[in-house]
Amino acid sequence: MPSQPHSPEPPRATRRAFLAGGLGLTALALAGCDSKDTPVPSSPTASAGPVIRTFHFGSAADPATLDPAISGDNETFRITRQLYEGLIGVDRETGAPIPLLATDWIVSPDRLQYTFILRRGVKFHDGTDFDAQAVVTNFEHWIALPSDVRANSDQGFTQVFRHSEQIPTLPKSIPEPKPKPTKEGDGNETVDPQQLIDHAAEVELLESLREQLKANPFVGVTSGGTASYFGSIKAADTHTVVLTLRQPISGLIEALTLPGLTLASPKALATPAAENGQVSYLSTQPVGTGPFAFVSWKDGAITLRSFPEYWDAATVQGNPTAPTLVVFREIRTPSGRLGSLDRGDIDGFDLVAVTGLRELVREGKLIVQRDPYSVSYLGMNQKNKWLAKEEFRRAIAHGIDRQKIIEQFYISGTKEARGFLPASLGIKSSDTYYGPDSNRAKDLLESIGYDGTPIPFLYPLNISRAYLPLPELIYAELSRQLALVGINLAPMPMDWNDGYVATVRSGDVPGLHLLGFNGGYRDPDDFMGALFSSNNRQFGYDSPILSAQVLLARSMPPGEQRVTAYQDLSNTLAKDLPALPLAFPISALAFNDTVKHYPSSPVLDEVFTDVKMTT
Repeated sequence: MPSQPHSPEPPRATRRAFLAGGLGLTALALAGCDSKDTPVPSSPTASAGPVIRTFHFGSAADPATLDPAISGDNETFRITRQLYEGLIGVDRETGAPIPLLATDWIVSPDRLQYTFILRRGVKFHDGTDFDAQAVVTNFEHWIALPSDVRANSDQGFTQVFRHSEQIPTLPKSIPEPKPKPTKEGDGNETVDPQQLIDHAAEVELLESLREQLKANPFVGVTSGGTASYFGSIKAADTHTVVLTLRQPISGLIEALTLPGLTLASPKALATPAAENGQVSYLSTQPVGTGPFAFVSWKDGAITLRSFPEYWDAATVQGNPTAPTLVVFREIRTPSGRLGSLDRGDIDGFDLVAVTGLRELVREGKLIVQRDPYSVSYLGMNQKNKWLAKEEFRRAIAHGIDRQKIIEQFYISGTKEARGFLPASLGIKSSDTYYGPDSNRAKDLLESIGYDGTPIPFLYPLNISRAYLPLPELIYAELSRQLALVGINLAPMPMDWNDGYVATVRSGDVPGLHLLGFNGGYRDPDDFMGALFSSNNRQFGYDSPILSAQVLLARSMPPGEQRVTAYQDLSNTLAKDLPALPLAFPISALAFNDTVKHYPSSPVLDEVFTDVKMTT
């Protein structure tokens, strides 16, 4: 159905924001400590006026790149959200999509065509006008990226449009369960009645998926895979863009708020890479339309300054204590960030560790807490001989006490994950649950004759993430728990900045691994599509049935049928167990009394024009 009409130029809504509907902000404001002197920059901006306010932020890692279209890195997105904007924003109070660079949008009755009316009078930081051709140029740039580069994106064109994917080929049949010797040892064989029930359900699901794929074909030509949702993007006039899909995407408007779908200057896109080995000029010289412009990246620090020609003057004027300069500095350890805050070297930092939270509270720092919208998980790559066995994966699941891990390493309020979808999405978790049961784990290992072969276990060093606040300690506890049930591990620690994520995703080290995913918009496909949309090498898991379930569910209109589809999908994952979800973490930031307010967001959509500093 067509979208609700918008006024041609609606009043300014509160700028980009976090999800509502159960994802509200929890903040603990405590008495501040002595403020530090704010250094004066050598070249103040025209918009700063007589007062220069510099916001020093401690980052857990340097960004992998400053081009959000080719990144899956939250440290990249934290910075690029200040520099770039997309067509759609999110209202802080309601969670509803709101106009940003598009002032209005119309959806065709078949949900395949989206017409966007663009905001006038917007300029990129290099002076280039923002118009319809700029939007088209960005889409053309994303499509033209090499597939291996495009695959690096977690929250952009690849995730939303699945441009390189193929329609899954479903199996002709589901093998019947094999009879096993009876417990009496009388030479007879029998099939577990529950296995027969499960087999019948699998057959029914297969036939249903086959009929649905036939009834919902992709339409039109494609320049990508057979399951690409992208049809075309055209400029109807200077300020109107028409996006055509090959199959509906129910969460498309929400997905267009993702940081990887923000828009860059066409002039910058056409400029050769500034450094050898870089994929794009934007990797080190970002150029967007956002409220801050890039200044420099050197000596482990990235500096931004307010953009004097920013189109939304009301946002800037409405917060007279917003920072005029922002400096991101890499501080890789939780203790290092804590010490820098205590010394006044930084004004705030993200990813407060539970080990430092008590000290921060005692010292009267401002603690801002995010509601959970990420999931941590233990990946099990089925290319490994033992992990290929269903019984072995279940033994691992029964050997782990997730609640103990949460109590030791996560902030209070973190919940055990019994699926991959946060509770706020309203999708019931599977009834299949692998609770801690050491005896069951040992029985499963014995049933398959596990011989003690060490299982490679990749885990990251020198990093904190919302989903992995203390990865080295989490690994140590998992290792201890699995050793108690008889599973031997071969630890494979790897520095995060040495390509940890790329190594995990390549599947080149089949075994166990620690990773997670932070949601970017309010739709279950954000999680399921990103993690399980097709053959994913990090899990060594190729399930045409699951791929078909993901493909069909994301196109269903909102309603009971779609909810049921995602519940069925959760059941498939619980049965196949390519990964064990561990936790839906609470994360937190800490600030000195130089900061009065910080715009916390579960999806990390935190734009610093909303930061309020002391004058």
